[in-house]
Amino acid sequence: MELTYQVQPFTPQVKRAYERLLPEQTTMVERGKLDWKFAHCPAGVGVLALARQVGGDADAVIGVNAFQPARLKIGDQRVLAFQSMDTIVDPVARGKGVFTRLIEAFYGAAPDLGAAVLYGVPNDNSAPGFFNKLGWTRLGSPPFLIKPLRAGYFARRLMGGLGAVFDPLPLSLAGPSHDPRFERIERFGPDADALWEVFSRDIPCAVDRTHDMLNWRFVDHPAASYETLGVRDGDGGLRAFVTWHLAGEKHGGSIGYIMEAMCLPGAERDLKQLLNAAVGAMRVQGADAVLAWSAGNAPNHSAFRRAGFWPMPEKIRPIILHFGGRALSDEGQAATAAPDAWYLSYFDSDTV
Repeated sequence: MELTYQVQPFTPQVKRAYERLLPEQTTMVERGKLDWKFAHCPAGVGVLALARQVGGDADAVIGVNAFQPARLKIGDQRVLAFQSMDTIVDPVARGKGVFTRLIEAFYGAAPDLGAAVLYGVPNDNSAPGFFNKLGWTRLGSPPFLIKPLRAGYFARRLMGGLGAVFDPLPLSLAGPSHDPRFERIERFGPDADALWEVFSRDIPCAVDRTHDMLNWRFVDHPAASYETLGVRDGDGGLRAFVTWHLAGEKHGGSIGYIMEAMCLPGAERDLKQLLNAAVGAMRVQGADAVLAWSAGNAPNHSAFRRAGFWPMPEKIRPIILHFGGRALSDEGQAATAAPDAWYLSYFDSDTV
């Protein structure tokens, strides 16, 4: 089978390829999720590496790898990065090196795109390809934290069906908070930029979380619902906020996610209280557990720990994920130089 490879901006043709190769995503495509990811991102237009069979129907794409743009903070610099996601290969072409060739096609296009870094969160199946064949640097695993809410969920993961006997036993009785200082944030404003600038001052590497990115990720998402609570200072500026998402039945239970949690220095107590409020709201809605990503050196880590979040043992993790990337230019080298350089939260996940 002879194949051609092309890197191009997102187009309606790609929608048809997704629907054919991943029919289970048809509903999400129809809701506009692909346009949201690749056409409306404030960091730029996404690109796709496409594999086609020579002599076949021009629309018959048999392999896709998508690349979503991001403004990446490396120290005090900002560079253009891309997150690798949505690798799809038609069964007729599997085992023929299509996955590797798709990523290599992106490498070839990177100088014209101005891409400094390619990064991603591959699962256990795709990780060997990235780290062993495609020159990625392994930067560890996403820093999972967990707040257990119901004993049955954990008993089932450890004991199988017998663990269901523990379902009625709650591990947390926290309910939603009605603190009058808490404000429901419907849309982020420029004061979120000031918060991010201070919060990220000592973070070596992170995708920018400016207000346009926060709104795109959490407010304008066409297929998922997120909630945000914040606290303001005496001048009306944003002092701390937490964004969360209750995914419902997933990984054998009802799982909630802390998508992002930020505060100014000295506002860790506010952040802890906001986390407790988010957890309480999800517990009332039936969550079995709440997950977060926060590394030990993250500015929000102490607030998570004070709110009862613990490092998640690998034995009960719902999925094995890896994190890594590859520098594509000299200015991107620092992004892959140290495994503890990146700040990650579920903001960076392309599946939640």
